[in-house]
Amino acid sequence: MSKAADRMKLTEGILALIEQERTETGDAQLGADIEQLLIDSQFQEIEHEILENPGAIEPWLVRRRRFDN
Repeated sequence: MSKAADRMKLTEGILALIEQERTETGDAQLGADIEQLLIDSQFQEIEHEILENPGAIEPWLVRRRRFDN
């Protein structure tokens, strides 16, 4: 399994634990910041991998500039 797949499995496990704790405590906001950080990180990693090796979808990709807030 690749490093990316391993990290995705780890993230999945962490998100499941957050959801379990939310259910047990009744606090819908518990871990929301961590959850958002993990999801953003996964999207960035996937985006990076696609841009590094786009394969057959290369003709449809458009590079975008990132603007920091």
